[in-house]
Amino acid sequence: MTLQDYSCVLCTHGIEESLFHLMFDCSFAMACWNTLNLLVPSFSTPLQILESFKAQLHQPFYMEIIVTMCWSIWTVRNDVIFKGIPASVQRCKTTFRTEFALVILRAKLAYHPAIDLWLEAFV
Repeated sequence: MTLQDYSCVLCTHGIEESLFHLMFDCSFAMACWNTLNLLVPSFSTPLQILESFKAQLHQPFYMEIIVTMCWSIWTVRNDVIFKGIPASVQRCKTTFRTEFALVILRAKLAYHPAIDLWLEAFV
């Protein structure tokens, strides 16, 4: 698709938006990850970032957390572009909570106590 501008709509640095930038390198995305007490390591590959998140989370459902936050960041980005709704870290966190509640419905019953404790502590 040809666009007039490929700059990231979530940060003010005028950086060209790429998937890596949008999810891990954008200042907005890093602030969203920080709401879950996750620090994005600098100068890392996507695989290294995922391994770091896994180590920081110490949860068997770490991938569900990562995917849900990526989806939340993507949703906020699309709301900026298509609905004109300003981005906010609080909106991203609210979206995360809503979407993660749906993920919990499909989680193994054995994970439910750990998920509930994690949600109370971080979200």
